[in-house]
Formats: sequence, C-alpha cells, structure tokens
Amino acid sequence: MFSKFDRPVLLGLKATAAAVLLSAAAVGASMILPGDLGAAFAQGQGQGQGQGGQGEHGGGQGGQGSQSGQGNQGQGAGQGGPDSSSDGKGPQAGGPADSSGGGKPIWAQEGIPEVELGRLSVARSPDQVLDRALNEALSTVNADIVAFYNLSLDDALTKLSTDWDNVTIYDSPLQSLALLKDVLADGATSLPGVTNDADTLAAMFLGIASDKNLPVSTETVIAITTILGYPVTGTDAEDLAADAEAIRSAVLEGHG
Repeated sequence: MFSKFDRPVLLGLKATAAAVLLSAAAVGASMILPGDLGAAFAQGQGQGQGQGGQGEHGGGQGGQGSQSGQGNQGQGAGQGGPDSSSDGKGPQAGGPADSSGGGKPIWAQEGIPEVELGRLSVARSPDQVLDRALNEALSTVNADIVAFYNLSLDDALTKLSTDWDNVTIYDSPLQSLALLKDVLADGATSLPGVTNDADTLAAMFLGIASDKNLPVSTETVIAITTILGYPVTGTDAEDLAADAEAIRSAVLEGHG
C-alpha cells in the first residue's frame, strides 16, 4: 500500500507515527476516556455542592455529596436560621411581657412612702385575713362599742384621755384596719348601729390601730391607705393624719 512513496518518505512517516504514539502513551495516564467522563463530573459536583444549604442566619450545613457517580448534589438543605422577626433570645422569646408588676402585692410596689408603720404593718395581710378580721369585729359589736364610735371627734378624745378604763373599743390593729378599709371602700361602716361620719370613723380606726409611741404623719396615711387599696392623698391625707394623730395621743395619755 506504500508503493507510491519513496523509502525515505516512508521512514519519515514511520518516525512521525512513532512519536505520536509515544505522546499518546505519555498523556494516557492523565486522560479521561469518554466512558469515565460522567463519573468524574458527578464526583466533582457532589463534592462542590455537598457543602451548601447553610441557613440564612447560621443554620446547619447540608450533607456532603455522594462520592459515587450519582452524587451530583448535596444530601439535603441545611436548616434555616431565625428570620428577621426573631429577637434571638431563646425559646421563651416573643412571649407576653410581664408589665403589671409581676403579681406583686400593692405594698411591695413602688410609690408608697417609706415610713415606719409599727403595728400598722398588719395592713400588708392578705385580703382574706382582713376580711376575716372585719367579720370578727362585726360579730362582737355591742352597745358600748356603738356608743363610742358614734361620738364626735372631740368627745372621743376626751373619753380616751380621761376615762380610758371605761372605754370599749377595737384595740386589735388588724380589726381596726379592716374597719378602716371598710369605711374607705364606700364612705360608711358596716358596724350595725354606728352612723358617725366617715372622716371621724377613719381617724378613730387609724389612730387606735397605731403604735402609742409612733406618731401618725401624712406619709403614714398615704402609705396605709394605698396598701389597703384606697389611697388618700393631698389635703385629705393631711386632715386624716392630724385627726388620727390626735386619737393616738389621747390613747397614749389615757392608757399611760
């Protein structure tokens, strides 16, 4: 088949062919034959994309791609992080805020004057305790009690300071404060037969409930009435403090 070529030409062609074969052999180790192209591409894609799927704000990573010929994607997307509406403060974030004092009793909240209360501290008792004390006072009312609590303020001061041994009153601070709360609630007392005005009764109840040696001040009135749930402030608090202090002084004078 080579009869048309001279020998030198044939030798040159052979040499050229040999060089081509040697070059092919050298490159063969790094060449990817067509049959292997799909697997190699899949492997590269699997490795390249398998690290994807991370959430917008730091969620988990997606699984790595398959190392086989079918691993052209990562195994699943990562879990997304919190969106822009989250405050990022844990599982309880976003719950209702406690803006009502956290259920604290009135006496534990702010706005009450810091004043020494002495016996009046029992005003902090739960409502059911004060209610029970009121019921006890109502159940023990008698004619002498009705007579005293119907006295005018001046007559009550005289009776307390000069005739202590013959005075019948509610000496319990808890009962007196329960009666004070009752008057503050609706301007009248629940004591049957007692028709005195609310201001005089409030002064009697507060002055008798107080410590004999602890003066009643305007701050005392504000603190106690606020604790009881019916705040008295301003000039009303000043007037009640003055009258209750007069009662307290009369009790101290008569009781000794």
